[in-house]
Amino acid sequence: MDEATYALIGSAYAEVEAKEPWCRSTSSVADIAVLSLEAAREACPDTQEKNERTNLADAGAVRILTEGHYLYDIVDVDADLSRYKVLILPDEVSVWSKLRDAINIFTANGGKVLATGCSGLNAAGDTFMLEMGLEWKGTNPYQPSYFHPDFSPGFLLPASFVMYGEGQLVELNGGHSLGRRENPYFNRDVFTFSSHLHTPSAGEDNGPGMIESQNGIYIAWNVFGDYADNGHLILKEMVIHALSRLLPRPSLSCDLPAQGIATLQYQAQENRYINHLLYASPVLKGRVEVIEDIVPLQDVDVSLRLPASATIKRVYMAPSMEELPYKTDEYGEIKYTVPYLENHQMVVLELV
Repeated sequence: MDEATYALIGSAYAEVEAKEPWCRSTSSVADIAVLSLEAAREACPDTQEKNERTNLADAGAVRILTEGHYLYDIVDVDADLSRYKVLILPDEVSVWSKLRDAINIFTANGGKVLATGCSGLNAAGDTFMLEMGLEWKGTNPYQPSYFHPDFSPGFLLPASFVMYGEGQLVELNGGHSLGRRENPYFNRDVFTFSSHLHTPSAGEDNGPGMIESQNGIYIAWNVFGDYADNGHLILKEMVIHALSRLLPRPSLSCDLPAQGIATLQYQAQENRYINHLLYASPVLKGRVEVIEDIVPLQDVDVSLRLPASATIKRVYMAPSMEELPYKTDEYGEIKYTVPYLENHQMVVLELV
């Protein structure tokens, strides 16, 4: 037995043991369901590809939603969608009749859909199966192309942003545009060469690139897979803007840095919610990401929107049991400030 190894294990699990009473028998609280591309491919009855194709979309969705501090679950096609407010179909989710019917029931009951890229097409890739306020015309022959938003994308300045991945040609059919698609002057190849990585945009409106309708929002590029591949900031800002419209009052919001993680769990047996806050800044060393330095944070602001039936008895940090002041506004939103966070902090909201 290696004594140094077991000393390290003992130290780590001593902290876990102290926190375990607030982690047993909990259920996730989530606003958003992400239909896993991997699960959708496996369930689709009309395709033979299954898991043969590369899947970066699931990883990209996890990154964007985690960095945006959204509450989400990764689900398969058999999930109960009525638990969620928004359903995300990342990049290449084929839709067949059974899945279309489930999505239609979801939207009829007030749920919203965020679909990107080829999601919404049938397995053959020739028919758009969802009512998203658009008419699908085919795949854009220009790659890369550009997106010029009609909104301010976070802290980015107004511009035509390059979309490196494959795009779709769509027209409005009941929806309205949130930004236009622009094509480059030409595709960069041997005979039409640009010395840069991509040919500049011609600056012309070539149709919508992001469409909002009664049932949700469609983005005409594979934004999730591209974000996993190259981390282009505009891709995340497009998704965050879409979610700000589809989910204007999320169950949780906080001012953690992008690399922070916020989750909310419900412990039914104890009748309490547990808000987990984590922050660490990993460093890539070779092929491995290493957390070498724990950077403490101070005064992290959190807002929660719990069910109307939830009446707060007290709020405290665990396992220190330090009472935490909080206030509730006229909309029932609970606000508190976590005074310190060193890697991980739990805030417990006991109910009456």
